[in-house]
Amino acid sequence: MFTEYSLWFLPLIILVSLGISWLFYFFRKDKAYSQRQRYILSTLRFLSLFLILFLFLSPVKRVKHKTIEKPTIVVVQDNSSSITYGKPSDSAFYRGEYLKKLASLSHSLKRDYNVVNLSFGSTQQEIEKDKDFTNSIDYKDFATDFSTLYSYIAENYSSENLSAIVLASDGINTQGGNMLNLNSEISCPIYTIAMGDNRVKKDIRISDVQYNKVAFLDNEYPLEITIVADKLKGKTSSLFIEKGGARTLVKNINITEDDFSVTIPYTSIAKKVGTEKVSFILSTVDNEENTINNRKDIYVEVLDSKKKILILASAPHPDIAAFKSVIEQNKNYESQFATMEDMSKVKDISAYDMIILHNLPNNTNSTNIVKNFMDKDIPLLFVIGQNTNIALFNSLKTSLYITPLSSGTNQSIASYNSSFSLFTMSENCENIIKNFPPLLSPIAKYSMAENSNILLYQKIGSVSTSYPLIAFSENGNTKTGFILGENIWRWRVNNYLINQTHEESDELIMKTLKLVADKSARSHFHIEYKEIYSQNEDIILQAQLYNENFELVNTPEVEILLTHKNKTSKYTFGKTHNAYVLNLGKMDEGEYSFLAKTSMSNKNYTEKGAFVVSCIALEQSDLRAKHNELYTLSSSTGGSMVYPKDVEKLEKLITNNQDIKPVIHLNIENRRFISLWWYWLLIILSLGGEWFLRKYWGRI
Repeated sequence: MFTEYSLWFLPLIILVSLGISWLFYFFRKDKAYSQRQRYILSTLRFLSLFLILFLFLSPVKRVKHKTIEKPTIVVVQDNSSSITYGKPSDSAFYRGEYLKKLASLSHSLKRDYNVVNLSFGSTQQEIEKDKDFTNSIDYKDFATDFSTLYSYIAENYSSENLSAIVLASDGINTQGGNMLNLNSEISCPIYTIAMGDNRVKKDIRISDVQYNKVAFLDNEYPLEITIVADKLKGKTSSLFIEKGGARTLVKNINITEDDFSVTIPYTSIAKKVGTEKVSFILSTVDNEENTINNRKDIYVEVLDSKKKILILASAPHPDIAAFKSVIEQNKNYESQFATMEDMSKVKDISAYDMIILHNLPNNTNSTNIVKNFMDKDIPLLFVIGQNTNIALFNSLKTSLYITPLSSGTNQSIASYNSSFSLFTMSENCENIIKNFPPLLSPIAKYSMAENSNILLYQKIGSVSTSYPLIAFSENGNTKTGFILGENIWRWRVNNYLINQTHEESDELIMKTLKLVADKSARSHFHIEYKEIYSQNEDIILQAQLYNENFELVNTPEVEILLTHKNKTSKYTFGKTHNAYVLNLGKMDEGEYSFLAKTSMSNKNYTEKGAFVVSCIALEQSDLRAKHNELYTLSSSTGGSMVYPKDVEKLEKLITNNQDIKPVIHLNIENRRFISLWWYWLLIILSLGGEWFLRKYWGRI
């Protein structure tokens, strides 16, 4: 193949090669050869010259590659605990003979298909190639989530000629949406293996408990308990509540229908600060086949009182509404707004746990008021904007000093400080910060005390600076926060435009407020953790260690002794940039206490704490298999449903499906002759051949 213009030069190359070869034919020295020898030598010379000059035309060779991609079949086994909550004989079959049948099916399909084996429940996991289902399935997962399964398959195998899915499950979906509405990302037949027991059993259960996860000391909090019963018409049961070891009757329940449901309202009183365990128990009914779901435990975090936040501003501003919206979402906080003219309405300033100062101080009167706040050791969050009087602000002698360079403002883009460790943000929050619109910040130089912590830096245009955009400092036990720019309300609007939620921007604002509002005395050693973890989340603890100057350090080792059911385990924290983190992973239900300890400069530091892992008994709440939904899923996608004893039939069903076939990929590649080894071999052979014949015939 040649370009349109290079073809014009081909005759010229042929003529040049012929001309030079013809001249050598009549060359005086060559006349000593016979005519036949001169023909052979001239031909070899012509071939050598032509092959070399031909390369100047940049010729290419079209090479075709044909590859055959086998159909990919994903074999998925439900590993949730509901599979084995049936007859003992069925449980033994599923753990033994059935898994061998499924492993044999997978092995047989591998002859003609690319087979991927997965197990799934609350999450999904690919089974290693050197293992099979018999040594990878234990039916111990506490939940079933079809939504994450479909997303995982679509993301990882849709580009691999995904041709069929074999799904072995009981169809009980305990997390995410309905499995019939989630397979839009996958366009291939789904063959189902209908496991579990789909009989309607005699059963009464606590289907759901609606409650507020946070309550306040000595306050009432409402609960709603939903009771469901099947095939128990005419029977009675009793609902009890258990708190602190004491059991109280809530209500006697008369079951009036075979398909029975009732919601019972109840009001409880928070009696003790901390994590309160509340258990609801149903008395068993004669001949009830499943009693596991007769009990449900919940955990309520009981607080002493709500934290009160005063939003004080020089004038109304959209930022005020943004702060109030974020605060009102958290049941632990309440807010009040006032301008400087409304200060007379604020009766007891010491009743507030924190004050947000928006565009203050702006005059001498407001400066005196702010100084009064500081004298009372009230945590303050300054929002510096266009109306803030910088000279008066500097007179407050906070840990931040601002040197104005102009009367104008900068468009300051947020730049996250990865070394910040006073709190952590979610990955989504960290990633979206750089997309937030800029805040209006004074054009100035900013100087902060050494013990300050900067969460966000200012980025002016494309120039990254060391100036703070959001920062914190601490004086004694009182924290002070600084937001060096106004129009933070735009962050919430932008967040919604990107993700249709305010979640990330609200997380950033709320954690900023929480940090400033925390009046707890600062110690040199601190452990951050949640009071309540759910059974399906990783338990992550964070630790901070401060030296005598209250600077974060992480040189010493930090150990923690974790106690659960009188068994103590020892762990060591990992080190981050200047703090510590420990991921304990997912843990069993129950109450845990810990003792963390470290030492620095010949001093020992310890901190005690406790948390609860809440059980999510999702798999036990409803044990009736959803075979009808599995059948609908298969028939709507062009697959078939079989029962576990007929697993081997799937191989024939898949083989006979004419839509499951290999994909032939034809790749055409243009290779330049200059890169072809055999072309250079021709040149070498023609040149070498002429030289050899001249040598052989006695001439050089």
